[in-house]
Amino acid sequence: MPLSISPPTTDIEIITMACSMCGKGNFNTIAAGGPFAQDAERFYGTLVSAELGSNRWRFAQDFQAMGTLTTLTPNFEGWQFYWDFPADLLMLHRTYPLIPYLVFGERVLTTSNQALTAIYSKNVPVSKWPPAFCLYITYALATMLGVSVTNSDKLLARLDLNSKLWESRALFADGQNSPTRTIKSNPWAEARYNFRDNRNGWPR
Repeated sequence: MPLSISPPTTDIEIITMACSMCGKGNFNTIAAGGPFAQDAERFYGTLVSAELGSNRWRFAQDFQAMGTLTTLTPNFEGWQFYWDFPADLLMLHRTYPLIPYLVFGERVLTTSNQALTAIYSKNVPVSKWPPAFCLYITYALATMLGVSVTNSDKLLARLDLNSKLWESRALFADGQNSPTRTIKSNPWAEARYNFRDNRNGWPR
């Protein structure tokens, strides 16, 4: 009978695998895993949100029209309008069209009230994670949990090493999700030619 090869699709699968690496696995529910699994669940939510909200993972990107911007009263350092974050935003990447803006608390301050689209990171379910990212989060969680269950520096070092390994592989795989963009301008070369004199010679 052929093996069913598929990546994890639920949070509990990731948590179970991380606990197994620490010798505390083999459960199907958090309650069945006891206090250790409950601690793992608490660490897990923070770990995932922190990771997706501190890196530009392409699989966790989304975009949304910013709608009508509200007038900022009073004006703040030249910023005249603001837009509130969507509820699922973890990190704002940029606006489209790209205009001057400032992230201030849970608002985006702008100098223009034109229609904008926000490109940002958000939490996505495990079923949407690439396999390499699944392993990265699993090892990262196991590294956090391992401190409380072992005195073995070798085990902790091995977990940390694998965490870094799968982070790099996940970053590489994520970087392949978009085509390579050609350079549309070369300001350094253009600046060099702009300083040529009227006789088409290089400046002296």
